[in-house]
Amino acid sequence: MANLFVALIYAATGWAGLQVPFAGEAVTLIWPPTGIAFAAVWRYGPRLLPGVFMGAFALNLLNFANPVFAISVGLGNCLPALAAWVWLHKVRGQQPLFDGPSGLIAFLSVPVLITPMLSASAGIMSSLVGGADLGEGLASAWVSWWVGDAMGVLLVAPPLILMAAPGATALLRRRWGTALGLVLVGAVVLGTMALVDTLWLREAGRLVLFCLILAAGLRLGLLGTSLYTLLVATGLTLLTAQGLGPFASADYHASFATLLAALSILAVAGLALATVMATLRRVMQAERDARHQAEQALTRLCQTQDNLVQAEKMASLGRLVAGIAHEVNTPVGTALAAATRLANDTRGIEQALATGTLRREQMNEYIDATSLAARILQSNMERAARLIESFKHVAVDRTRQDRRRFDLAGYLEEVVISLRPQTRKTPHAIALTGATRLPVDTYPDAVAQLVTNLLVNAVTHAFVDGQTGRIELDLRADEQGWVELRVRDDGKGLAREQLDRVFEPFFTTGRERGGSGLGLYLAYTQVSQKLGGTLIVENSQPDNGTCFLARFPAVAPPASETGEVRPTPPPPIDLAAKRRSA
Repeated sequence: MANLFVALIYAATGWAGLQVPFAGEAVTLIWPPTGIAFAAVWRYGPRLLPGVFMGAFALNLLNFANPVFAISVGLGNCLPALAAWVWLHKVRGQQPLFDGPSGLIAFLSVPVLITPMLSASAGIMSSLVGGADLGEGLASAWVSWWVGDAMGVLLVAPPLILMAAPGATALLRRRWGTALGLVLVGAVVLGTMALVDTLWLREAGRLVLFCLILAAGLRLGLLGTSLYTLLVATGLTLLTAQGLGPFASADYHASFATLLAALSILAVAGLALATVMATLRRVMQAERDARHQAEQALTRLCQTQDNLVQAEKMASLGRLVAGIAHEVNTPVGTALAAATRLANDTRGIEQALATGTLRREQMNEYIDATSLAARILQSNMERAARLIESFKHVAVDRTRQDRRRFDLAGYLEEVVISLRPQTRKTPHAIALTGATRLPVDTYPDAVAQLVTNLLVNAVTHAFVDGQTGRIELDLRADEQGWVELRVRDDGKGLAREQLDRVFEPFFTTGRERGGSGLGLYLAYTQVSQKLGGTLIVENSQPDNGTCFLARFPAVAPPASETGEVRPTPPPPIDLAAKRRSA
């Protein structure tokens, strides 16, 4: 059925082409069947070559009543389609034919220019054998045959091939209004030139038609451009055959030669422009897809970072709770023991008083024991109250994200007290120096996270096992109203290769001790993204300690509208350059 359909379409378009002969009775300058044959074979393979042969054989047999000529021409018309199919599949493989400039060049080179030479040679030889009229001469007939087949492929094959491509009609459906407008304008131009035959109108009509083809290439894509070019070519061919239009002249052959040159320019220009626009659309779509994927990846990265930040905060808060519970347990246990002893002594006094055996010495001992128990209870309860108050302030601030006004110096002292369960087991001394009062308006949760991470980092990583050291938190304010918090230690320092990666997530020098590599990274994000400042390694030398400098405004900048935390890469740290500049 497919071969029969190809044969019928081939014969019908061939009959239409023969109505406009150019060289003798068998040669025309536009031969649509060649384009149909190439499109059918390119789309469905050589299995449709029998349909091409049947169509060519029937057409030539009916027109010239010469079986030998009909058979030879039929075989010759199958040859260029098969040769182009083999050549292009060998060179391009399974790539679509019109997939960019390289595909267009391959189409214009092989099926349009090269393989029609085979059919022209076979056709001329068949005409000589069959005795067909070739008109003015053998060379002219061969060129005309070759040009007719080439123009048939150039004008007819692209729309047939593109219509079978998946999604080829999507752009044309979206811009059907533009396509209809271009068709109406083209019809009006062709109709006007058919009715009014003046020199200026011919020149203007040529320019308008060229502009319409370019407009189709810009707006309608490859399929729309090839269809529109085919419609314009059909109209111009019909007008020229009747001696009308912008290319008609007294010389029949000159008219079609001029028409042929114009149509080739129009078709190639339209296809080239449409190919460029299609390539640009693909590039833009790929860029949009890549940007969308990048945005999705960034969103997932931000969500992952937020989850990591929250997990680290909750883990830190959990360690704080456990430490405070252990720390408070000591004074509470001592107070409970004193209260129990006091209760036992009180029952003894009550019994002695009830039996009348209470002695002065017993009463004096009870008074001394009561006074001692009261002192023990008072001192231990005060200690527990201070711990609980510090824990309450720090813990509440760590779970709240709002900003408030507070004294930074006093708040740092509370944070250090809340970390005492983690630091008291170490032999290191922790000191607060600098300003004793510094009012700020910022985010206490970020400050607590910053100080906790820097202090725990120093306790965990700064000292060799068994080494006793000193960690100092120095708080000051500069002339511009910015806070400068330095956390320095006298430990082993950082190596040169560690300085450049110290703020990277998951980078740690204590993986074997359970380090996650998120402590300094979270401290950096808190300072840079929430407090509006910077965190750098101000100084670090092997065996001479490390100093971290956190610098941020006393009045925090307003939060972003989205509240999202974007991952910001830490700045590179070049201590050598800093020393040279100093």
